[in-house]
Amino acid sequence: MAPWCFLLFENESGKSSARKLLPRIAKAAIKGIIYFALFYILPTFVVSQLSEFAPQLFSQYEQTVAVFAVILIFFVVASELTSGTIYQHALNIGRALILIIFFVYALNGGIVKFDIDIAGSQRVSIVADLRIFLLMLIAIDLLGLAKSVLQAVNFLSEKADKQVLMPRPAENP
Repeated sequence: MAPWCFLLFENESGKSSARKLLPRIAKAAIKGIIYFALFYILPTFVVSQLSEFAPQLFSQYEQTVAVFAVILIFFVVASELTSGTIYQHALNIGRALILIIFFVYALNGGIVKFDIDIAGSQRVSIVADLRIFLLMLIAIDLLGLAKSVLQAVNFLSEKADKQVLMPRPAENP
């Protein structure tokens, strides 16, 4: 049984598969580091700075930022490792669905409530209706989902065309 990493390349030997896999691993690692910096380190720094200014508002979002970064980095790295295969398109479809669920959860269905203590004696409740913003995020993710489905269909149709155009070797009895 072949190792799992060589199953990404169907009709090739182990050496040629390894030669194709090493650049993918390097590219995935570089993209992972860039996405880590952009979607974890930078937002965490911003949220921590805002938490010092208004800890009751922003301290609860540190974990949300971390979960968002993990989701994005996982799917970017996994998609890059599986590029050129149907698994890449399946991961892109999964990413779109998971991000829709994440946004609905993170924004509490579009209604965000804050309770703030002012000067220790007064309590102010703030309710933000972010349903339109949430709708825009979901629409963008649905467009990404549709794009991924169409890319998967195109990938499979191109693969089927290649198999039809290639003559099969005759079997000798």
